[in-house]
Amino acid sequence: MIAAELERQIKSGHYAPGALLPSESSLAGEHSVARNTVRSALEVLEESGLVEVLPGHGRRVVGEPASPGDATTAYERLAAEFRERIAAGEFRSEMPLPGEARLAKQHGVSRNTVRRAYRLLADEGAIVIRHGAGAFVAQPDK
Repeated sequence: MIAAELERQIKSGHYAPGALLPSESSLAGEHSVARNTVRSALEVLEESGLVEVLPGHGRRVVGEPASPGDATTAYERLAAEFRERIAAGEFRSEMPLPGEARLAKQHGVSRNTVRRAYRLLADEGAIVIRHGAGAFVAQPDK
């Protein structure tokens, strides 16, 4: 019943793509059940592909947030910012993007957060990471 209710809320837009779901304990209190019962319901939603686990953050609805400001994690917000900056032409493909250490300090995040943002952009094909040379905007298809 809990899985069905959460699925209904996701499909109705109550929990939008990219949104974090309430914690297990919060859902357990709301439905007057044990956390294990909620965990089982959430596993059903994970198996169906509606939600995903973000270690250290909880569970969120699968899909891209409606706007970059709705990104859940710091690395997603950083990737969204760079998508916008690349689209605006701030970086050319022959110029290296700022280094991890610089971005980490500038944004108050860890180097791993920057690395994950760059990896996300590389997986999307927006940038290319060259070992030992840095990250670069991907060459446009000709």
